[in-house]
Amino acid sequence: MEVKITRIKEQDQEKAYQFCQSIFTELKWDKRFAYGLENLKQSFGGSGEIFLVMKKEDKIIGCAGLKRLSDKEALLKRFYIAKGFRRKGLGSLMIEKIKEFAKKQGYKVIFLDVHHKNEGGQKFYEQHGFLVCEPSVYENWPESGHPELFEFRKLVLE
Repeated sequence: MEVKITRIKEQDQEKAYQFCQSIFTELKWDKRFAYGLENLKQSFGGSGEIFLVMKKEDKIIGCAGLKRLSDKEALLKRFYIAKGFRRKGLGSLMIEKIKEFAKKQGYKVIFLDVHHKNEGGQKFYEQHGFLVCEPSVYENWPESGHPELFEFRKLVLE
């Protein structure tokens, strides 16, 4: 399947927002954690940060962002693949792009959160080397303060 993964552009903003909202609706996620979707380019626009969109033709079918937590730690957020495109290797492709970027930025660890009920996501992350952990609570990572809702994982980069 031919897809294109690029850094989000201004013209992608609305489609990316709608795509992320559709994932929240599909999976019935708590909208408290839908912060920053209105302007993903800005939300992931800090130093050492990136937001990627995956397109098939002109339609967004996936996305992922990497936020800076510290000089050596990053946070994987908004990692979504559209329902009809899951389990086709596209998530693995996106993880590789994120890891490449993280290494270039000098990050040594990537953290993420995954909802306790998202067994498919947990399995996917485990297959890609993300191990269960108990991270510190970070001000710019609201989910880190909710271990009752989320499982936390980390990947140590080589």
